[in-house]
Amino acid sequence: MSLRPPTFRDLRLTSGLVLFGYVATHLANHALGLASIDLAERGLNSALRVWHSWPGTVLLYGAAATHVTLALVALYRRRTLRMPPLEVIRIALGLGIPLLLIGHAINTRYAWEAYRLAPEYARVVWSLWTSDGEGRQLALLVPGWLHGCLGVNFAFCRRAWYQRLRPALFAAALLLPVLGALGFLAMGKELAGDEANRAFLDSNLGADAATRIALARTRDSLVAAWLALIGAVFVAREVRAFVERRRNVAITIAYPQRVARVPAGWTVLEASRSHFIPHLSLCGGQARCSTCRVQVTAGDEHCPPPDASEQATLDRIRALPGVRLACQLRPTGDVGVVPLLAATGPAPAQELAASVLERDLAVVVVAWRNRLAFAHGHLPQDVVYLSGLFGATVGGAVHASGGTVSETSVDGAVAVFGIATDCAAACRQALAATEAVDRALDGLRRRYAAEFGAPADFAIFVHAGHGAVSDSASPLAGHLLAAGDAFDTLHALRASGRVADAAITVTAAVFAHAGRAPPASAWRDVALADAQEPLRVAVFAEGAALRAPA
Repeated sequence: MSLRPPTFRDLRLTSGLVLFGYVATHLANHALGLASIDLAERGLNSALRVWHSWPGTVLLYGAAATHVTLALVALYRRRTLRMPPLEVIRIALGLGIPLLLIGHAINTRYAWEAYRLAPEYARVVWSLWTSDGEGRQLALLVPGWLHGCLGVNFAFCRRAWYQRLRPALFAAALLLPVLGALGFLAMGKELAGDEANRAFLDSNLGADAATRIALARTRDSLVAAWLALIGAVFVAREVRAFVERRRNVAITIAYPQRVARVPAGWTVLEASRSHFIPHLSLCGGQARCSTCRVQVTAGDEHCPPPDASEQATLDRIRALPGVRLACQLRPTGDVGVVPLLAATGPAPAQELAASVLERDLAVVVVAWRNRLAFAHGHLPQDVVYLSGLFGATVGGAVHASGGTVSETSVDGAVAVFGIATDCAAACRQALAATEAVDRALDGLRRRYAAEFGAPADFAIFVHAGHGAVSDSASPLAGHLLAAGDAFDTLHALRASGRVADAAITVTAAVFAHAGRAPPASAWRDVALADAQEPLRVAVFAEGAALRAPA
């Protein structure tokens, strides 16, 4: 199998992760200063053996050069600066990172190579402490750290493993810079409080005046060069735009309701944003998602073939011929496109999808199986009344067990567990909810019989698997939108009719995640339509059988 060459996105992500790891290890090392400066020095010496080695030097400075170059290239390639606010923040923070790296590199690595000033905490912390520069140094940590956290979130937010680790990662992202800053201040106070060594620190650890001036000039020169480079990119953008306007090199992109005239070289997504045409895009135009996809309806000969990043995403969604990612498609001539995911309506798709959460979930489906038979002998008003009782009964038991009702109808309800917990806890909650729902439905059966003289047949199905949920801003869509394999499997199980004699059906995946095992006699294998293998389930006559052993 041949390996594909790295893409623009691969290089940016890899180099960014190297820099993020470098910053994270340094913050962790700073935090050791909360114990003592000696412990922080030992940790720093271990880190320097890695980063000051030839492989570490090439990796670190190569990643920095690659990431910075790609950032400037990406900024130049953008044809419009209209973008979501979060993306603006990420780019602005990214442009601020070199300010931190330049100062850090000059005061540590360059000071060592040029003046043999050891890159140790005692010297660096003391020089910042005595020059009142510690506040600036701590403030410069913020843009780099936030940019790295946003980049990691953009890159991995739709991965199942990332969703499982999100609470721990958020805690680390919040605590690590705080602990690092506190450790830095603790080291400064420790050095300042050592009255006996203050003269030694001033005369031996601090650089002389000439060296400090030379280091400051070098740092200021590099900072000025970086700011000039950013300015040059913006100037180059304006020159390009001017040349394109003079040459009148423009193409037409026809949307279903309007036409946009833009210079050749713009992406379809940039054309949409520049003309205020609603166009869904969740990953910021990085080809990590497929929400900006369009169907090319005309001018296919003016569409360059997809690059590796776009092709990988198109393959993942099994895109049909003519489907392209608007964020990557740069037509060379007139084209016609149709965005395939709507971004307008009473609940804008952009707003809804922005809160989409993908993770492993536990899902409970409660069905009123003989609702149609009941409806044949009763008035529609009676059916509506009893359906309302059914929904309220199920919803109350679900919410009491920690779940969320995502869908209700006259003959069924769907509940989701695991939005804020891991899958193991979600499955345990789902099993507890199933028992509670079964008890509540038993009371509802008696009420149906007493008030209407008709039996009620309810069934509960429970499964665990991957899915996606999103809060809905639209009163027409309910409180939660949900979809995925977990939901599809349960609906197929319910429709199969293979467990019509069971009051409760729970798949093996739920018990595996919950760490529990049903009696051997409860197991069955159910063949589902379009499934290659039968589904392993356990069936029960009542919810009490699900009760966890004491």
